[in-house]
Amino acid sequence: MFSRKTLFKKIYKTHIYAGIFVAIHFVIFSLSGLVLLFESEIQGAPRVIDSGSVATRDSLPHQYYALLLATLQKYPADRPLAMFPNEHSAGTVEIRLGKDGSQRLRGARRVSYDLASSSEQPQAPTASSGLIDWTLRLHRELLLGSNGKIYVGIVGLAYVFMLLSGFFLYGKFMKGRSLGEIRAQQGFRKVDLHKFGGVVTFGWGLVVGISGVFLAFNGWLIKFFQYRSLKTLSQQYESHPTSAADTLTNFAQVIKSALLSKTDAVISYISFPDTEFGIRGHYLVLVNGTGAITGRISELVVVNAHTAKVAQIVELPFYLKMVLLSEPLHFGNYGGIYLKIVWAIFALVSLAVALLGVTSFFRRQKKNRASKTSVAFSPSAQKASLLSSRYLAPTSIALGTWIALCLSLFSTGTPARLALAALLVPISILIFGRRHA
Repeated sequence: MFSRKTLFKKIYKTHIYAGIFVAIHFVIFSLSGLVLLFESEIQGAPRVIDSGSVATRDSLPHQYYALLLATLQKYPADRPLAMFPNEHSAGTVEIRLGKDGSQRLRGARRVSYDLASSSEQPQAPTASSGLIDWTLRLHRELLLGSNGKIYVGIVGLAYVFMLLSGFFLYGKFMKGRSLGEIRAQQGFRKVDLHKFGGVVTFGWGLVVGISGVFLAFNGWLIKFFQYRSLKTLSQQYESHPTSAADTLTNFAQVIKSALLSKTDAVISYISFPDTEFGIRGHYLVLVNGTGAITGRISELVVVNAHTAKVAQIVELPFYLKMVLLSEPLHFGNYGGIYLKIVWAIFALVSLAVALLGVTSFFRRQKKNRASKTSVAFSPSAQKASLLSSRYLAPTSIALGTWIALCLSLFSTGTPARLALAALLVPISILIFGRRHA
């Protein structure tokens, strides 16, 4: 059983080495993240295109049916696997076909259509030749493929640990001092700036870190859903009769039924029956709403392929909801240019915090001053509540940041603008809240 003093020292030492490990990668993630943050500004085109003028709720089922029919006429030996609007352009519809009747998405044929003209679009090259594509692969997987995503997830977990342990250590080292107090000596100054910047950006960093971990492990989480939740769902319909003719005959009605399952339903993905990510004799249609909250949360509508009636509506498990919410929270791309600028400031400050921590550590090592700069541990200090004077200010800043991020994501209009404005509070504290000692 560790004593409090031993536990504190172990957390402190682990925080240091985890920080060095994370800082090496954080330079890459911060700079590449800034490029991705301003993707639409760099490319000179909006990221999302409104499809309101392309298709109406009544015409969409027939348009989807016509596109599917045209595709199967062109590739009669292929099996339809999935159909969905392009995430960057709702006016573009993507269809995935299993070559020669394959049920697997891996290696599937990719066909794209312009919904307004019903014309097939040429496929973009899969090689990451552009700046944005290359940067995305660097940020997402360090150019290492699927194994790189797992490694990035491990780095993300280390980052989250570093944030939590740093917050815990902050109160210990700030005993008897005020938030933002910066000592004049050069060596102490870097350490104090590291701690001050760390606790002010703690709330933002935790959101970005946790969302990044969910994005890194999204492949595993989807497979877990496939082999657990989807398998359980499949067992309910394993004896259901099925016919390949149902895929075409009732497809338009299937789309209509899915749209009518919710008053404001918008289709985001269609999985065909008897496929890798489908179930026997039923379509799985992922739908979102159009509201501030419903637009972020998806539901799975199970539609009978033969009768085109909704069999049931399945709520996605918590971990998949987190995956869906993680992208906007991680990249900060849901509040316009204003939020992007705020996000960039947080990212640069967090990068400075990481670099200050590393440089101050090696400075102390070089001058052998660790024993002089460390604070003696006392059991009474360890018993301090998170709401004590040392933790009250950083805890309040973190909670304010979390609330502002959630409100800006799940609200519109004036409440969203006020929530975005609230994100200026920690930035203002960073700029104006320092006290020199």
